[in-house]
Amino acid sequence: MRGQVLKADGSDGPGLILGDDGVRYTYEQAQVRGGGSLAPGQKVDFMGLGDEARDIYSLGPAPQATAPEPAPSVVSAPAAAVQAPLSQPQAQAASPVYGSKPPAVPGDGVWTYFIRSITKNYFRFTGRARRQEYWGYTLFNVLTYVVAFMLDVVLSVILYGGDDFAPWLTLLWFLYQIIPSIAVTVRRLHDQDLSGWLYLITFVPYIGWLVIFVFMLIDSRPESNVHGPSPKYDPAATAFA
Repeated sequence: MRGQVLKADGSDGPGLILGDDGVRYTYEQAQVRGGGSLAPGQKVDFMGLGDEARDIYSLGPAPQATAPEPAPSVVSAPAAAVQAPLSQPQAQAASPVYGSKPPAVPGDGVWTYFIRSITKNYFRFTGRARRQEYWGYTLFNVLTYVVAFMLDVVLSVILYGGDDFAPWLTLLWFLYQIIPSIAVTVRRLHDQDLSGWLYLITFVPYIGWLVIFVFMLIDSRPESNVHGPSPKYDPAATAFA
C-alpha cells in the first residue's frame, strides 16, 4: 500500500503515515527499509498491519516547501530616502556609557554655602548637600574659629593684661555652629543615598569621625533619591537650595 508521511518518527512519539485507503498508520524508524529517515510529505510504500505500518520503503524525497515571495515595500522611493536620514540621529543617540555622569551644575560658591548653612539652612536636616557645600561650610567654619580665638586673645590682653585668657567668642561660636554642622553633614549623607542617622557613628571612639570623613569625600550620586534631586548634577535641585 502507498501513502504519505504526515509526521516523522522522533522523541515526541511515533511517526504517522496517511495511507491511500484514508487510514492513518503509526510507524517506528526500525520499520523503514533502506536506511535513512522519513520526512513529512514524503511518499512511501508500506504494509499495513492493524494501525501500524511495516516494511516501509521510500518512493522519493519529500517535496521542498517554497518560500513565499516577500511582499513589495509600501514605502515609496522618496519616502525611503527621507526615512534614511531621520534614522541616522537615532542611531547616533547611543545609550550613555556605564558609570558615566552628566555634566555638573555650577555651584553657588563656598562663601554662599557657608552663609546659607548658618542662616537659611540652620535647622534644615532634609534634602541633599554636594561636596562643595559641605567643604565650603567647613572651610569658613574653621576660619571663624581662628578669628574668634585671635579676638579672644586680644580681648584677654586688654581686659586682664595677659594674665588670664577668656575664650568667650570661641565658646559662643562653638555653641552656635553645632546645629548647622550636624545639619550639613546629614544632608551630605543624604546626597549619597544614606540615612542621616549614620551621623551617630561619630560617637564611636577613634574611628567614628574617620568614617564620616571618608563619606564626606565621596562624590554626589547623579540620580534622584528619596531626599530629592542631585544638587550637583540636576538643575532642578536649585529649587531645594
